[in-house]
Amino acid sequence: MSIVGFVILILLVLLGIWIYVKLAALPGQKALERGHPQAEAINVLGWIGLLLGVAPWLVALVWAYTKPAATIQTSPAQDSANATNDSA
Repeated sequence: MSIVGFVILILLVLLGIWIYVKLAALPGQKALERGHPQAEAINVLGWIGLLLGVAPWLVALVWAYTKPAATIQTSPAQDSANATNDSA
C-alpha cells in the first residue's frame, strides 16, 4: 500500500469516528437546547443507542423533541385539605 492510500485510509477512519460522535451526541444536544427536564437521560440513550443499533438512538431523538406532560405538585397540607373536602 502506498503512503497516499494509507493517509486516505486514516482520514476516512477519523471522519467516521467524528460522524459517529456527532450523531451520538445529537439527541442530548437537542434536548439541552430545548430545556428538556430529562436531557441527561436522553443523552445517555443517544450514546448507548448507537452502540446497540439505530432504534434506541431514534427513540432518544424523538424523546428530545417531545414536550413532557405537566405535573401538578401538591403539598401534604393540600392533600389532607382535599381529602377532608371530598369526604364532606
